[in-house]
Amino acid sequence: MLLTKKDLKIYLQSRKIVISDDFADELIKEYGKQIIDEEGHIFEYSEQDISEQLRKSIQQYLEGGVKKL
Repeated sequence: MLLTKKDLKIYLQSRKIVISDDFADELIKEYGKQIIDEEGHIFEYSEQDISEQLRKSIQQYLEGGVKKL
């Protein structure tokens, strides 16, 4: 699964969370693309992976921490 702007919008609206456009763009950049390892294998995040990473990243963002993606 790849994170899309639509998916992120739904995720945020369902949890009544507001984040900056810049942070939203960072999340899309990180989780909205396929990852290719050093051997050329394509890795795609699962829906659960993305949900958990969003939860952690957004929690840290809302607490005022700086999250390096």
